[in-house]
Formats: sequence, structure tokens, C-alpha cells
Amino acid sequence: MDDKNIDLWIEPLAATDDEYQQYWTLLDEKEKAKTMRFIQKKHRIQYVVSHGKLRTILASYIDRPPASLLFTERVGGKPGLVIDGRLHEVKFNLSHTDNTMILAVGRDVPVGVDIEAWNNGIDFAAVAEECFAETEAAFWRALPAHETVGAFYRFWTRKESFVKAVGAGLSLDVSQVVTSVDGATRFMSLPARYAAGQWQLVDLDLGPGISGALTVRAGHMERLNFKSLLP
Repeated sequence: MDDKNIDLWIEPLAATDDEYQQYWTLLDEKEKAKTMRFIQKKHRIQYVVSHGKLRTILASYIDRPPASLLFTERVGGKPGLVIDGRLHEVKFNLSHTDNTMILAVGRDVPVGVDIEAWNNGIDFAAVAEECFAETEAAFWRALPAHETVGAFYRFWTRKESFVKAVGAGLSLDVSQVVTSVDGATRFMSLPARYAAGQWQLVDLDLGPGISGALTVRAGHMERLNFKSLLP
């Protein structure tokens, strides 16, 4: 991987019984224990397949067996890859929704990615009131009804991708992550300890009914490569 490349792996989470068992064998004891805490079978399958594929993909970058990979939880709950007792230069971020996962991988650069399947059961107005900046909320309220769902998830995934890139977790007020409402996709302003010009924001076109966004440190992405384990 070139230092200025970001790879985006988009993978389905549906799996046959044999595929599920294969991915299960790659997980460590902590991952297996977490799997068993999911009540719904669908969520267990999604977790096992997403983490099995995560291990398979990351192993291809460092030439190690997928089952041998070790992870550590960093500040804000962001995971890191540990090799020979040290945090590895390969950085990654995983997001999944329904039956799709996306994994962003870079080298020596913080990355954050978020995807969301559209869900009309959400109280969009209440979330926008609490989580959007005023410029975003005003723009969203003025949209025709048929455009509001897509715009809501566009703003939401942008904010979540930033939170994940910096590893801030729940401590960050996402209403202070302010993004453009028209023109080029960009951060307009960020919470005081961050500089908007230091982060690059990309909207991801993933097809109807699903939204996504990527955040990466500015100047560290010359090329965005879409990849898949599928032939």
C-alpha cells in the first residue's frame, strides 16, 4: 500500500453456514465471547462475518495469518492493530449496516468511515434538532419531503466518520461537527481542539438506500481505491 492511498473494502455480510464457521475459527476468545452476547442470530452472523473479513483483509497487508492478529482498544474505543507488541502502521476503521460492511485502511494516517442504511422509523426532526448545526438543520428543514431522508443520512454519516477518525467516542458533541450544505464536501468548523482544514471529508456513493462518508487527515489521500474480497 502506498502511503497516500486509502483502500475501501465493501463486503456483504450474508454467509453460508460453511463461511460462518470459517470466519468463526479466525476470531479470538474475546470476539467469540462478544458474539455469544448478541440475542438475535442476525446480529451474531453480522459480527462474526464482519470481524472474520476484517482479519482476512488486514492480514493481507502484513503477511500474517488472520487468526494470529491482535487488537488493542485505544482512546475513545478505537481499535488498533498490534504486531510484536507495538501498534502497527496500518490503520483501519470498520462500519457495518444491515448486510453490508465497509473497511477503510490506510498507512500511518487516522481514518474514519461510517455507513448507514436508511431507516424511516427514526424521528429525523428530533435528531436533527439535537445533533445538527443550525446551518445544517435549516438547510434540512427547507428541503422537499422526498429529499429529507437522504440529506439526513448524508449529514449523519459525515459526523460519525469524523468522530471515528479522531477516536472521540461519545465525548464529542456532533452538533459542533459542521459540514457544508452545498458545493464541495468539506468541514466548515469543528470542536475547538480540532482544525477543520486538517481533515478531508468524502461522501461515498454506495447506491440507493444507503449513505456513507469517509474522514481522513488532510494531505494523506491522493487516491481512494474501492476493493472487495469477491473475484
